[in-house]
Amino acid sequence: MNEDKYNGWNDDGSFPPIEKCPFCSGSAKLCDNGYERPVIDPDTGAYIDMEISEGDTFWCECESCGATTHGKGSPEAAITEWNHRV
Repeated sequence: MNEDKYNGWNDDGSFPPIEKCPFCSGSAKLCDNGYERPVIDPDTGAYIDMEISEGDTFWCECESCGATTHGKGSPEAAITEWNHRV
């Protein structure tokens, strides 16, 4: 199981737990469209910085079967949609 199922977004412990996948009972994680990538000096090839982009679209994804929610505007909305069971 992924120990950081919130991918760093639950630093203050305020998010609800992410339920198991409704299709396969696998573990799910919170995902976003943010990224981190190194900035490399083109002349020397040396690492000089890190470019970081905060995500603005969030979804939950099963680590076993790949089931996902639709993209939402907040981590809480993505978790709420994932945890909704009919």
